[in-house]
Amino acid sequence: MNDIPLHEQVILHLKKALMQGRFLPGQKLTLRALAEELGTSIAPVREAVGRLAALDALRVYPKRFILVPTLTAEKYFEFVEVRKLLEGHATVRACKKMSDEDIREVVELNKRIKAFAKQGYMDQAMEENQRFHFKIYRGANSTVLLENIEHIWLRVGPTIHQILSHKSSYVGKNHPMLVSEHTPLINALKARDSVAALKAMSFIIDHAADEILAGLRRQFDSSSETLKIITKIK
Repeated sequence: MNDIPLHEQVILHLKKALMQGRFLPGQKLTLRALAEELGTSIAPVREAVGRLAALDALRVYPKRFILVPTLTAEKYFEFVEVRKLLEGHATVRACKKMSDEDIREVVELNKRIKAFAKQGYMDQAMEENQRFHFKIYRGANSTVLLENIEHIWLRVGPTIHQILSHKSSYVGKNHPMLVSEHTPLINALKARDSVAALKAMSFIIDHAADEILAGLRRQFDSSSETLKIITKIK
């Protein structure tokens, strides 16, 4: 990354942190702390934060106070529907365009996801899961699709991680990181079966949404407006 300008390195780091859930909903950040973490000055961090704030991936308040937005249940499920459209289309394209070597890398990433999850290393499993998905989306060879998918993951990444990496809530064998839900997708990619690949990707997104719904139900009292919204959506 030495050939990449410093401000671009900073925004790439922050984007990855959001998409992989290293920042969580409601978390407070500061320019100074981020700059110290990255070993840089405040200027490139301020520029990167401003660009992410324009996408509503971060929110900036007076006195350099930065907040990771918290998604409402209603907004999250709007994103789920858009994800299925965009990520499904990217998967269909990738099914035809990915090389055999690309697909072998997808298989290896999936092995890493399951290995980390089985050991209870959910943070690492979630990071590998993001790499798994984006390896496929990049295989679609569409800059427009990739940019729009990335914008959504910047918004939903913290929420997905907050719910799915909660060890005490997801110790059973039905956790999305522990089941073989990626297997039909991988088999479809190997067979270049775009119809099956689209169906498999939609299932993956829906299954994660169901788990997140369960997590949100645990977070809110049954009398809360949020739970009423969640129940109505489902």
